[in-house]
Amino acid sequence: MKRLAFLLGLALAPPSAPSVFPADPPPGPPEIRDGHLLAQPRLTLPAASPWTTPSGTWSADVSGLWANSFSWVQDVPGESPADRRFLIDGEALLLDVTVRRGLGKDLDVGLRLPLLSRGGGLLDGFIDWWHRTFDLPNGNRPDFLRDAFRVEGRTTAGVPFSWNDATGVGLGNVEAEARWRVADGGPDGPSVALVGRVSLPTGTGPFAGNGFGGGGQLVLRAPLGRAFGLYGGAGFTAQDTGPVRGVLYASARAHGFFALEWRAGRRLSLVAETDAASRLVENIESYPGLHWIVNVTGRIDVGERTRLDVGFTENLQSQLTTTDFALYLGLGFRPRHRHGLQSPP
Repeated sequence: MKRLAFLLGLALAPPSAPSVFPADPPPGPPEIRDGHLLAQPRLTLPAASPWTTPSGTWSADVSGLWANSFSWVQDVPGESPADRRFLIDGEALLLDVTVRRGLGKDLDVGLRLPLLSRGGGLLDGFIDWWHRTFDLPNGNRPDFLRDAFRVEGRTTAGVPFSWNDATGVGLGNVEAEARWRVADGGPDGPSVALVGRVSLPTGTGPFAGNGFGGGGQLVLRAPLGRAFGLYGGAGFTAQDTGPVRGVLYASARAHGFFALEWRAGRRLSLVAETDAASRLVENIESYPGLHWIVNVTGRIDVGERTRLDVGFTENLQSQLTTTDFALYLGLGFRPRHRHGLQSPP
């Protein structure tokens, strides 16, 4: 108990005190991907920071996202509608490893290897409890089958489509990235970077069929005093439209995010983040265009070069196009701190 109390007090100590572990650079928001069932295999732009891996060193991130999607447009709730435009109900798992290599003072490259899964899942009961506890709209979820997988409806041309048999596990599209920091303000000044990503059509099993994609993003950080930092970014993606199992995707999308980081202690930070994107799907009848979610994450340094992230996702405006609820867990492995680098206060 004494050791537990000591560790808790250490994590929550004021950030003005000297750092126990080097935290060069400040952590910033974790790169949480869009876990919605229709977006899961596509290229999306996550929130990111302008920091690059130091030249000649490696860094790595291992993360998992467990996301539940539930949305529908039909004449009446439940399983027996006369007019169902679409029903998207199920769960997605995203497990990925990203490794980065520093090529220069302000340049690094990376490779992301995703393993994806989708099916009926088992979060429906928990989400019903979550909605009741916090008095949130439930979207008539109790009127539908529990823990079932349905992605079905009709296109704008009146043609039925269904992914109901496309469950299971597969490799997602491998992504290559490069990050170039064009302005480095250190821990006390604004920093800006350009991030480029390329998505390769390596999907297997139920995630096959997505073509090449590419995206570019401008990200920045602005310090707000000693304990807070504001992150923001905007960019575009372009990807082969398909159709993928009857679904025609938008050829280009706009993405943007804002995140506020509070360095609550020497080793602890909290991040509140909101992400928005333009239309994902072109040909599903009555499918809306705006995608808007919130991620809330706690980040703690659990070792000299290891960082743990724990968070959750909620939709902000409408659950029709966004993940209804998701849980996130990540581990970040930073390069060995080199002599001469400066740690933020």
